Amino acid sequence: MKTITTAALLAVAAGMASAEVVLIDFGNDISFRGASVPGGVDSNGNSWNSVWSGAFYTDLLNTDGVGSGINFGFSSATGTDYFNGPSGADQDPGATVYNAAALGLLGVDEAVYDYYVSSTFQIQGLEAGKTYDLTFFGSHKFSDDATSRYTAYTDGSFSTALDSVDLDVMDAAMPWLHNEDTTASLTGLTADADGIIYIGFAGANGGSGYLNAMSITVVPAPGAFTLLAAGGFLSARRRR
Repeated sequence: MKTITTAALLAVAAGMASAEVVLIDFGNDISFRGASVPGGVDSNGNSWNSVWSGAFYTDLLNTDGVGSGINFGFSSATGTDYFNGPSGADQDPGATVYNAAALGLLGVDEAVYDYYVSSTFQIQGLEAGKTYDLTFFGSHKFSDDATSRYTAYTDGSFSTALDSVDLDVMDAAMPWLHNEDTTASLTGLTADADGIIYIGFAGANGGSGYLNAMSITVVPAPGAFTLLAAGGFLSARRRR
């Protein structure tokens, strides 16, 4: 009779409690000189949400193409474009220059191609007891600020910061070199009582900030893994 080991049960439980990921492409076919991920699915089979500031997006798809229950909308937007982003002056997502391997899930032509400038937005429909990790990719040549700062705020006034992280969107010494391979993350964020996280971005030194793409990782509640593992272990013991 085959014995199910504790290690195997833990592996199964880990898979069942794996983190859900939502991918957001800033700029789409409707936005100014933007581009959507074609068909909403990249070459690796991951689903994307290509957004612009003229719409509110409900039930964003996760990477598996399943509704996540997460909603997204801009509170303010300074502007959007592709020019001097990873494709330089070429209005073609296929002309983007970046390190796809280094960017992981965010390494997709249309996602890195266009960007929003110095904006604020809300991520809604989040659950109490879960934490959320946000990973940002910003890239731009000849910016008036080499570093973009991504900040989580307490509420929709975007006046009181909870946490922030900086990312060099270009080389300050050689401003014609845009960021090709680096992301920045805010981790362990929790929603307010209304299930909302408030995010804003701008230049870290008072200039413009850029955001081309981001991911939202839903971290399972700590108890979920423990319960799955414990339940599986007890089930295995009963079968012996």
